Amino acid sequence: MGIWVLAGCGGEETRIEEIPGKFSGDVSAGAQENRLGGLPGEIYRSQKDSAIYWQPWTAESLKLAKDSNRLVLAVVALPQQSSFYRIFRELEKNPEVVDQINNFYVPVLIDGDAAHEIGILSAILCAEIGIGPQLPLMIWMTPDANPVAWTPLTSSQKNASTALFSQSHVMVGRTWTDDPSYVFKNSSRDQKNRRRRMLERMDNREISVDRGNDATRALRQLTSLYDPASRTFDEAGGLFPSGALDLFALGARMEAIPDSLREKCRMVAGYLLDDLISSPMFDPLDGGVFSSRRGKSWALPGFYRDSATQASIVNSLLDCFEVTGDKRALERAMSVLDFIERKYAAGNGLFTLGADSTGSTDRWLWREDEIKTILTGEEMELWMQATGMKSMGNLPSEVDPLSKYFRANSIASVKSPEEIAEGKGGDTAKARELYESARRKLLKVRDERMDQGKAGARANAVATFRVISAYASAYRITGDNDFREKAVSTLEKAKAVFSNGPELRLYEDSDPDSIFAGRAFLYSLALQASLDVAAITLDEAWLMWADDLATTTAEHFGAAEYIAECPPDVDLVGLPISDLRMLFVESTTGLLGMSGARLAALGRPFLEVLETHAVKLPMASIHRPLVHTDLLQAALIREFGITYIYGAEISAESKAALSRKPLKGVNRGPEGRNHTIRIDVGPTEILLIGPDNKPVSVKELD
Repeated sequence: MGIWVLAGCGGEETRIEEIPGKFSGDVSAGAQENRLGGLPGEIYRSQKDSAIYWQPWTAESLKLAKDSNRLVLAVVALPQQSSFYRIFRELEKNPEVVDQINNFYVPVLIDGDAAHEIGILSAILCAEIGIGPQLPLMIWMTPDANPVAWTPLTSSQKNASTALFSQSHVMVGRTWTDDPSYVFKNSSRDQKNRRRRMLERMDNREISVDRGNDATRALRQLTSLYDPASRTFDEAGGLFPSGALDLFALGARMEAIPDSLREKCRMVAGYLLDDLISSPMFDPLDGGVFSSRRGKSWALPGFYRDSATQASIVNSLLDCFEVTGDKRALERAMSVLDFIERKYAAGNGLFTLGADSTGSTDRWLWREDEIKTILTGEEMELWMQATGMKSMGNLPSEVDPLSKYFRANSIASVKSPEEIAEGKGGDTAKARELYESARRKLLKVRDERMDQGKAGARANAVATFRVISAYASAYRITGDNDFREKAVSTLEKAKAVFSNGPELRLYEDSDPDSIFAGRAFLYSLALQASLDVAAITLDEAWLMWADDLATTTAEHFGAAEYIAECPPDVDLVGLPISDLRMLFVESTTGLLGMSGARLAALGRPFLEVLETHAVKLPMASIHRPLVHTDLLQAALIREFGITYIYGAEISAESKAALSRKPLKGVNRGPEGRNHTIRIDVGPTEILLIGPDNKPVSVKELD
């Protein structure tokens, strides 16, 4: 069979010689069709009609490869990174590439968010070739799931992905046809060495023996990364810095932390908030927020978003509003939460992950000439001022050095219409009316030119548990009982829908287990949501469910040496994969560390097999605090958190006051549940237990 490869990235085709010998054998009829139909999640739904014979990530697919003497061609993608749409379209529209993939491999598509351990493995493999995490990642594997070769598929240039595949296909193909036994032996040896290195890295981590001091050192280091003069945040990367905001807010309100550091946390949180809130990261048209930026400023977002990330941003904004008093943070949080409810509701009281295709960057940007055809003169004048648009475009040269988006504007809420009107001594009500009219017109135009997501998305457990925590935070800050009722009702439905006995699943009634069985990360989010709802309701039933979740987590993921990410009965790669640091969102160990600290304060510590790992603070967090903000929060909560213990006849007023205390660092629980110290609480009393673990009587709550 002749094989074609694309030379370079410009699409020019160059003929190469045939690969000699028999590269692959015949496969059964099951592998001669696309078998993604019916699988939930945007990755699988988007490719179910592809001409590529995609198979799911199952033992059966690996067996197809073994029986046919073929390699597995696995492609790992994340639904939150919409570049995968363009890359898959590029592969599919090239007949030669489709033919090569279908006739030489068993192609397997993997959602790295659903199979969380494979997402982490992708980052590990990228590190082995000296690059940061890049997805989609194409991995050639033996039928034993041992990686042979891998390359990230770039979306930076037209036809770059097909060129990368074709070139790699030739090299891997020659090696396989020359000596398949060598490929098996070499990849097996590499996998054993990889397993050894991973265990050694975990064993050799330097762990803090003084969590309190080391956590505050790391917090101080994090505050020093922000430069208020240049308004830059060193090492922040491109993701929305929710973790940093969370940590600053926690540090600002923990009274046991030195006052000077608390004030520094509050100040930096305020600076960072100001940068973000007035930037195009927040969409003034529909109220949503974007997950990442392009370049080193917030001026040009990466135009993709998902409900889970947006819900975590809501929490960050609300906590920062509490410590800074910046009302814009509250306004943005409520706007984003409203957007989540409108955009990602699944129809059964739960939430989808979203992450649908949203069109190219050009479709998100605006030019003055275009605006003139849509808005009236008054609307346009106000809109240009409110959003920071300029006739020559507002994109800084550092984010668009080649002027690809000449005269284009990304829009932001730079000034409110009321501020503009007041500055000119005008009518604020009319200014608001003009602004809303312009917003509705432009949103309608943008929606018409966007690739709309397909209907039929199913409720996702990760997204739903995130939104529950956002509801809990919204109630705590605003006191609006509607948010508390939404948090409770959504958690009740989530528990019913996503539970499979004592276990959790990513989607309702979802198979196969190797893709959709709950990972440790999902359990950590469910634990957080149940503790958040328990905190705002003082309903012990949710503490009991948190206990049950913690027990199941220990049984499924509490390996002797580490917290495993994947349930052992569905693990197809056999590597000691543990989610130890923040890649895109919090790590499993960080989330479990926070929940473990909260449960321990209420006399409900994790089982020893889990507690041993959940309390660890690596010394690396001091030097790289941005990728360990979750572990630092866990350490601060455990070392400096306070706990309220209340009696059986707590008054409605005191109960309401307790329910609105911070979710992190301020625990609350009923009398008789704390076994770490002796407490004698009167039926109407409330006791405050300080960081020194000493009870102090409290008569009234603020």
